[in-house]
Amino acid sequence: MRTDSSGPIVALVALAALTGCAATPPTTAKLTYESVPAGAQLFEGDKPLGMEPITRDYSSDGKPGTIRTPDVTAVWPSGAKTTFYTYLDLGADRVATLARPADAPGLQADLDNATKVSATRQRELERQKALQHSDIAQGSARCKEQQAQGNKGLTDDCM
Repeated sequence: MRTDSSGPIVALVALAALTGCAATPPTTAKLTYESVPAGAQLFEGDKPLGMEPITRDYSSDGKPGTIRTPDVTAVWPSGAKTTFYTYLDLGADRVATLARPADAPGLQADLDNATKVSATRQRELERQKALQHSDIAQGSARCKEQQAQGNKGLTDDCM
């Protein structure tokens, strides 16, 4: 009769894998602030954060559970404002949209500003894509060959 001694070894390896690598619990949470309409300036208390979107990392006080975010105020060019806070679970990565109060005066000015902000963001996105395309092209075999041959007067994307 043959006995197989690999069973206890497999069990020990499985047990070690389950208990030996306990994950460290998260101690931070992330929150991205956006506004509707776009273009609000954000403040955390009296501290200016800049124009939305802004991503903030919040640390726990060492206790398990949730993190209460500080009050964040969104201020639009018309002077309309709203204040927001929330509770985040540790490890969270959330988005908060701060909405302009509907009854605040100056809506058209804020909508006009949002149009400008959106157009600027679109141009920046297109510029970033063009730079990325250029970086990829410059790393291509064709460009490397042209550069190795000393073709420096070219006007294509290999420059």
